[in-house]
This record gives sequence, structure tokens and C-alpha cells, in this order.
Amino acid sequence: MKLSLFKTAIMFVLLLTTTAYCQQQGLSFSYFGGGARSEGMGQAYIALSDDGAAGSWNPAGLYVHEKTLMGFSYGSLAPRGYNDYYATLYTCPTCGYSPKRTLSNNHSGTFAAINDWNIISPLRVKDHHVVLNISYVENVNGYFEFREKLYDWSDFNTLDSLDDNYPNAFMQRKGGIHSFNLALGTRVNKDFAFGVSANIYTGSMVTDENRTAILDTIIGAEAAHAVASFKTIDSTSYSGFNFTLGLLYTSGKFRSGLTLRTPFILKATSDSTLYMEPTVNGLPASPGGTFDADTVYINNMTSKIEMPIMLGLGMAYNISDNWLVSGDVEYRGFEGKKVENLDSLLLTATGDRDEFYSSVDGTPNWSNVIQLRLGTEYLLDTKYGEVPLRLGARTEVFPSGNISNYTVIYEGENSASGSQETDGSSFEDDNRRVSYAFTYDTDKITGYSVSAGTGIHWENILLDVALTYTTYKQYIYQDGGLRSKNTWQNYHVNFGFVGYF
Repeated sequence: MKLSLFKTAIMFVLLLTTTAYCQQQGLSFSYFGGGARSEGMGQAYIALSDDGAAGSWNPAGLYVHEKTLMGFSYGSLAPRGYNDYYATLYTCPTCGYSPKRTLSNNHSGTFAAINDWNIISPLRVKDHHVVLNISYVENVNGYFEFREKLYDWSDFNTLDSLDDNYPNAFMQRKGGIHSFNLALGTRVNKDFAFGVSANIYTGSMVTDENRTAILDTIIGAEAAHAVASFKTIDSTSYSGFNFTLGLLYTSGKFRSGLTLRTPFILKATSDSTLYMEPTVNGLPASPGGTFDADTVYINNMTSKIEMPIMLGLGMAYNISDNWLVSGDVEYRGFEGKKVENLDSLLLTATGDRDEFYSSVDGTPNWSNVIQLRLGTEYLLDTKYGEVPLRLGARTEVFPSGNISNYTVIYEGENSASGSQETDGSSFEDDNRRVSYAFTYDTDKITGYSVSAGTGIHWENILLDVALTYTTYKQYIYQDGGLRSKNTWQNYHVNFGFVGYF
């Protein structure tokens, strides 16, 4: 049998996730504020919010500042844990027995960045004390890993080779969403303060995927070991705008805070680049046609993601002058929110741009979530300065459940479109682009984080450090069976600086 090189095999090995929606898997959309102090206290900060990060938590807390300050924090995320992929070795033709093998891959890498940056300056407006805050905050980190086998042509004889048992798609995403914020806070009366923040969201996530298609076949009269390597780099940028409204009540040792983050549309635009490099018996090959060695660019794929209203309530109490405890509960109303993909656009004679979107059927199937956060801080007075000791914990909650099934959707250069299951049983020719349509169950992903922090404070300079450990599990099912599982055991360290002028 003579086959055009890879013409058959490569039908099943195309491009990575390209629709912006699919890249949301793994995000908690928590939109935390910044600061090493808040992190050390488990992010239980709504009723405190009285330092350089106040504008990104509860802008009402800004009113306490009487001096100009500048602060920032620098953090490093170390994704740890592992990914288990459950492979079926073979199926006995007579007894139907299908032994399984677990393939484990460790999460790795370290990603460091500025977590937040703040300038706070008090103003007098008609003899009324108003505090202005300009800040940058990293709100969401979207690190994610995924492994899968999307076709069954990675060596025909599964009884003699384990090639078919290994996933052929390896995907890793990194990046996040951050915001630039302009906030104002002031005291309303003796006990109440009010604040508002305007938040401009931006940021990007980059996904790298590598796939390998192996086909042992006959070309002419000779046996050939054909390999196609695919590398996809997918970059998605985000934009959005909303407000944070905050109230703060203070009475003696007790404080209570309320925040509302308004709903908004998070717009995501993706650009993808696919590199295809075929070889035969270790040498570069040029088979010609659609699946020749090539570089393919797909640009400006756009989605709109509905972000919900987020309500937070916090309380804090000073047990003594040096010891306080705090707790938050935050509600995020994700249920019923939609994701829409851009279908077409119209440029009018007046230069206006009209965009037309359609909803993604059956997705994202989000649920409302409630997060709990607890924290405490004790201040030690030493001859070297004030040393804070902090502990915190919080629940980790996601709006989506585990993946209960997914479909691979192919779209071709010449408007050919089709779908196929992971065994490659059906397809449309001349395809270059693929996206995953995830289906989620109602078994929500949950986990927890614990944190600790310390530092040293002088009159005009505050240095803080926090360490957070986060763990949760994410299950991926396909065709009624467990296909893979991500176990996250991440570490985040955050160093903070605040200077008063």
C-alpha cells in the first residue's frame, strides 16, 4: 500500500485550542487584591484594607492614610503536583479485557512577576479628607497543564509497542489577568467610610502545545518510519472594565467591610501559530499538499466571557492591641453566565465596526461559588523594629466542575468543518484548526490554601513576606471513563515593600 507521506495520519493531529473560551479551563476568576500582608493572612482582608493595597481590596479603607506612600510586591509561583494519564494498553478481542497503565508527569517550572504596585496620596477637597490610589494588581493566574491522546495511529501493532499508550498532545499554559486601578476613599462620618475603584483589566496567557504523530508504513517498496512534529504557540489577550464599591464600618476594636465588584464583559482575543515539521526515517520530508512542512497563522479569534457580580463581606476584631483576627466570605454569581464567540463582523460606510457573536452551546455550565477566608496577625515589638506574625487559610472554589467529556472540533482553511472523537473516527479534509468543546459536571472543583507571613516594620519602611501553599484536584473524564487527573500542590512566595514620604 502506498501512502502520501502523513496524508492519512496527520488528518488527526492538527492545531491546539484556539477559541479563547477553551483557555478558561483551570481559572478560578477570584480577582484578589494585592499585598504580601493580605496574602499572609489568607486574603481575609475586606474589613482591614488599611495599607498600600487598600484600593485593590476595599477602597473605603484608603481613608486612614495621612501620608503619601509607594508600595509594591514581587511574587514567584512554583506549580507542583502531578498529572496522571490513564492509558488502555490493549483490548483482548475474545475476552474484552482492557488493562490500564497510569502515566505520571510532574508539574514544574517557576514564574515570577510584580504582583502589585501602588501609589497612595491624601488630598483635601473643600476641606474634606480624600485619599487617591493608583495601582496595578495581578488578579488571576491561569497556569494549567493538559495531556491527551487524540488519535490511534501512533503505531498500528499495539501488542508489540507501547507507542499507542502514551498521550501525543502536551499542553502547558502560563500567564494571567491583571488590572490598573484608580481608587478614591473617604470617611462619610465618624464610623463609616466609602470608596470606589475603577478597574481596567488586561493581560495575556500563552499556551504551548507539542504533538507527535508516528506512522510506520510503506512508501514505495520500502518500510518507512514517518514522524510529524507539531508545535503550537497560542497567545490570548484579555480586556475588560468594571467598578469596585466599598463600605467600611469601624467601632472600637471591631471593623466590618462590604465590597461589590460590578459585572462586566471580559473580552478575549487569540492568535495562534502552528509549526509543522515532518520527517521520514529521521530525514526532513517534503510530501507536498496540505500537510507539507509549513507554518500557519490564525489571528483575531475573539470571545466574550460574562463575569458576574461579586459580593464580599468581611469582619475583623482586635483581641488586644497587638493581636487581630479577620474573616471574609465572598459570593460570585457565575450561574447562567455565557461565553460567546465572534462569528462575523461588518465594517460600515461610516467606519463603524459591528460584531456578531453566538453563544457556545452547553458551556460553560458554571455554578455560583462562595469562598471563605480566615486570617490572624500578631505584632511583636522588638529592639530591631515591629515584627508581624501572620497565618491564614481559605477555600479554593471554581465556577466550573470537572470535565465530564470533550469533543474536538476541526475547522479548515477552506471553510471545511467537522468534528471527531478522540479516536479519530471521523474528520473533514483540509483542516488546520482545532478547538476543544468541554462539558462540565456539577461536581465542583474545590481545594484549600494555607499561608504564613512575617516581616519587619520601621517608622517609614515596611518589609513583608508571605508563603502560600495551594492544593486541589481536577478530573477529566472521556467516554464514561477517567482519562486523566491533575493534582495541584502549588507554592507562591511574595515579597512586599511599602515606603512613606
